[in-house]
Amino acid sequence: MKRTTNLPLITTREQFHVNSPLKERILIMRQNKLFIAAIALCMVACFTMGSLPSASASPPTPVPVTITGVYDFSTFPNVTGTFTTTGALTISGASTMAVGLNVNGIRAHCVVTLIPSDGSGTIIIDQQCQFATSMPAPYPTGQGKGRWEIVGGTGAYANLNGNGSLTMPGNEEAMTGVIYY
Repeated sequence: MKRTTNLPLITTREQFHVNSPLKERILIMRQNKLFIAAIALCMVACFTMGSLPSASASPPTPVPVTITGVYDFSTFPNVTGTFTTTGALTISGASTMAVGLNVNGIRAHCVVTLIPSDGSGTIIIDQQCQFATSMPAPYPTGQGKGRWEIVGGTGAYANLNGNGSLTMPGNEEAMTGVIYY
């Protein structure tokens, strides 16, 4: 009958037939060299991959655009109107605008939805407006100015990007800027 022991599996010199401290040290040095070589190989691979040119597309080209909306403010803060565009876009149609004023009415956040009459999709624009500063000539003081950015769209405008400046003379929203193609 064979005798077994419940000793833990511990690597000992006898298992690897290492019977001298010198041989043990040589074995450890070989293991260390292998480990260092593996690390060096991984580092070379990482640095090599990082230095390869990426296959990214060229940066988008900005094309000038003007978007003019005319609104009926009798249903403020949710107003409706029409819009026309020139430049990078040549569409027109219906428009809605949800106006969110701050407490003192000096700043507003507006969400404009442009709905082209050709049914090609929609364009959603965020506007950040301020009314505390005067407008450039020929607009009267107190009208307002701001920034706009296309934040979404559907149909033909699902991936449209653009931004620019904004003036608000009378019942108009006059947006000038660029569309990126």
